[in-house]
Amino acid sequence: MEMTTPAVIHFDGGTRPDNPGPSAIGYIVETDDWTKEGNDHIGESTNNRTEYHALIRGLEVASEKRCTEVEARGDSEVIVKQVRGEYGVNQPELRPLRDRVQELANEFEQFEIQHIPREENWEADELVDQAFSN
Repeated sequence: MEMTTPAVIHFDGGTRPDNPGPSAIGYIVETDDWTKEGNDHIGESTNNRTEYHALIRGLEVASEKRCTEVEARGDSEVIVKQVRGEYGVNQPELRPLRDRVQELANEFEQFEIQHIPREENWEADELVDQAFSN
């Protein structure tokens, strides 16, 4: 029997001081055996785009590490509902990002995405802040 490797991804993105504006992402990928944190400046963007970029990066890490089950958690209700198909993607520039998320999600045996309150996502949020202060 093949081992399953469940992972939890926390993702967040932000723009400062304005939206759109200078942007950064933060993500944490955790399994029972390891944790990978990352953050990055991604230039000028919008809040929604940065959220997608953070999620994509987290999914790429989970995929590289051959995780089989992924639960992504973020505090952007819009992104969570767009990925689930509960909301349409009205902004054309977000569609390729949503498609990339779905492409990555299909690599896992199981994929779930959850909306969580901002205060439960503070670690990913802190990584976004760190990217701005670097």
